[in-house]
Amino acid sequence: MEVCSSWGYDLFGGVSVIRPQWRKLWVSSLFLTALCGFAYGWKERDETPPIITIEKEPPETRLLKKGRYDEAAKAILDSIKDERKDFRKYQDLATVYYARAAKDPANREKWIVQASSYVDKSVTLAPNDPINKMFAAFYIDRIGDASGQPCVYYAKAGKYAQEAMNGLQNDSIFVGDEKMPTQPIREEIRKLLTSLEGKNATKCANKP
Repeated sequence: MEVCSSWGYDLFGGVSVIRPQWRKLWVSSLFLTALCGFAYGWKERDETPPIITIEKEPPETRLLKKGRYDEAAKAILDSIKDERKDFRKYQDLATVYYARAAKDPANREKWIVQASSYVDKSVTLAPNDPINKMFAAFYIDRIGDASGQPCVYYAKAGKYAQEAMNGLQNDSIFVGDEKMPTQPIREEIRKLLTSLEGKNATKCANKP
């Protein structure tokens, strides 16, 4: 779904560090690409994404690859002209801080909290967008996997996933100007919810 295959603009919805172009990808591909954004930071992936070819990287991408996290974050923030329209760029900011957490174990939780806060902000700015909540759920799930205190993140991911599911009651949905069936989207969300149930059972039993 996002960074791996979407280092460009309108990658997952704007000049984004993590966002695929909906016109060219089916939902199943999008999930893989979007999650690749966090995988990039955590697994140090440098290979060219297989789905989308980006001819020119945006400045935040180049800066992130060089480990210049503050500058990458500033480049994204400077590119935001209208928060209500550019809300997904805050998920790009989350990617920057997730990557920073991977490279700075001593301050990992600090950067993970920052990443989570930007995902939350993207949701706050578009509270009625089920697709955005779907991506937020996947991002928060990954953040939980990286955190030493995952349970709060798994709970939040489950909340966003369920809210996204509730917003996908019709047979199709427009993403931008592209009409897409909701059934495969709901199926991916169900898979996430099932995964979160398992993580909660094994990692969060008897924990507040």
